[in-house]
Amino acid sequence: IIAAHEDVYYRCRKRLLESGEPQSCELPMLGSGAVNFWAHLAISVAPGTGARPVLRLMLSDISDRKHLDQALQAKNAELEGAWHAADKANRAKSDFLAGMSHELRSPLNSILGFAQLMQTSTPPPSDADAARLGHILQAGWFLLALINDVLDLASVESGNLQVVLQNVALHDLLPDCQALVEAQARQKGITLHVGPCTEPLRVIADPTRLTQVIVNLLTNAIKYNRPGGCVDVSCRLAPGQRVIFSVRDTGEGLAPDKVAQLFQPFNRLGRESGAVQGTGIGLVICHHLITLMHGLIGVQSTVGVGSEFWFDLPQAP
Repeated sequence: IIAAHEDVYYRCRKRLLESGEPQSCELPMLGSGAVNFWAHLAISVAPGTGARPVLRLMLSDISDRKHLDQALQAKNAELEGAWHAADKANRAKSDFLAGMSHELRSPLNSILGFAQLMQTSTPPPSDADAARLGHILQAGWFLLALINDVLDLASVESGNLQVVLQNVALHDLLPDCQALVEAQARQKGITLHVGPCTEPLRVIADPTRLTQVIVNLLTNAIKYNRPGGCVDVSCRLAPGQRVIFSVRDTGEGLAPDKVAQLFQPFNRLGRESGAVQGTGIGLVICHHLITLMHGLIGVQSTVGVGSEFWFDLPQAP
């Protein structure tokens, strides 16, 4: 057998003679009939050979392993290329969604503004016109909420969604959140109970984004509740200087397989054709916002009993 690269062999032999330590290397070889293969060469000094060392060479055919290594490297390169292409496409999608959302909000704000002006015009609109304006505003506000959610989701996926962490007093924030959803609760006959914090709790959070998360959880608890149900809100201090915020409802509850899908974007768990409007984006955004504020979010749910959504945040000093 003749080594295709004898210099590799001689360097290996030289290191053995200088150090006395066994050496090894991998060599491309030429076999009979000029068949190429890879060999593992181990060189050592045979024991008891006196002043003139006798070298012991062991060759192992490692062609199969080499072929597997080469195939694996080629596959890894292919997968890396596919990942970069998918990442580029995903970023392009996020940039498109962000740009589109900004472009849609301007004309929609004009539509909502003129509809509100017509509602309060003099003389006032007729009952029929007032009803039509109400439909325009209801659909417009829902569409604006959808656009805002898509914009937030695009910001999340592009890594541009940021939070400004501050010292936030929950007892100051909760009444504002409650006021934003009370009308919706009354309309659906849902009793909303916001329990007082066990003590004046303060957290490290972005107040605007924290309000967004709480209002989203309260809105979901009202929307997916049973008629005449209730929503209980509580917060408490937990070990490790954490504050836990909880929203418990008396809705239908969720099976374990549905719970596992809750934080997937645009997944409404089979309720797309139901009477309750939604986008399937809100909880995804809540998850990212709580994570950005160094917290955790989760849910416990029992079919026929209801669900409890909770999150925790660092307690402020």
